Amino acid sequence: MKTREAAVAGSFYPANKEELAAELNGFLEKAGKGKKSRFIISPHAGYAYSGRIAARAFKALEQVGLYIIIGPNHTGLGERISISDASHWKTPLGKAEIDVEFRKKLLSKLGIDADDLAHIGEHSCEVQIPFIQTLFPNAKILPISVGVYDLASLELLGKALFEASKGQKTCIIASSDFSHFLGEEEAKERDLEAIKFIEKMDWKEFHSKVVEKNLSICGFAPITTAMILAEKAGMKKGTLIEYTSSAETTGDTLNVVGYAAVKFE
Repeated sequence: MKTREAAVAGSFYPANKEELAAELNGFLEKAGKGKKSRFIISPHAGYAYSGRIAARAFKALEQVGLYIIIGPNHTGLGERISISDASHWKTPLGKAEIDVEFRKKLLSKLGIDADDLAHIGEHSCEVQIPFIQTLFPNAKILPISVGVYDLASLELLGKALFEASKGQKTCIIASSDFSHFLGEEEAKERDLEAIKFIEKMDWKEFHSKVVEKNLSICGFAPITTAMILAEKAGMKKGTLIEYTSSAETTGDTLNVVGYAAVKFE
């Protein structure tokens, strides 16, 4: 039994169990209802900035047995595609169990070994887990850190996830913030342009535009992978639930980070 300890509790979200639970429940109670999905995009900033938007994405998720979190690798550590070797991930709400059998299948299809180095200090998968623990307390998880950006590698990952998922109902959380450190209006314009390709499920054009225009969408590789997988699963469109930026919290409109909640249908 190997447990991955929380790395960003006390900074990205409360380290106190009761305080964290109250904050999550507050976000979720205000998140509204709508048609459910098995594929979402959720932001990964500190809860003070993006927790409200993340809650709106998570309220759109179906209840299943396994939630696969695909997040970008901000640290540069570890393998290009890193699947945690732990048996559990710990947050102040308790331990979330890794689906070790699914992990074994996925590793085999990818031809790689599990790797924890990429997950040390990485927040993009961790901040999603308390939402899963709150809404789906008996579910299992599988965090995947992606540090590869070429389309061929992302297609291979999407195909491997699809093949490994056959016979098992899973949900995918693509963890991503959008534009970083731009003025509010420019960030919104760039982000909504990129989101148009997500809404059309045009993952090739989305990937191409992010690369060509050097857009600062940190989780564009997880988003691309999720879109590839959603297409294979028969999804026809992406639906923007809400878009906002850090200016909502800070009041600073000159230097913002964009956040979007999206579901696929």
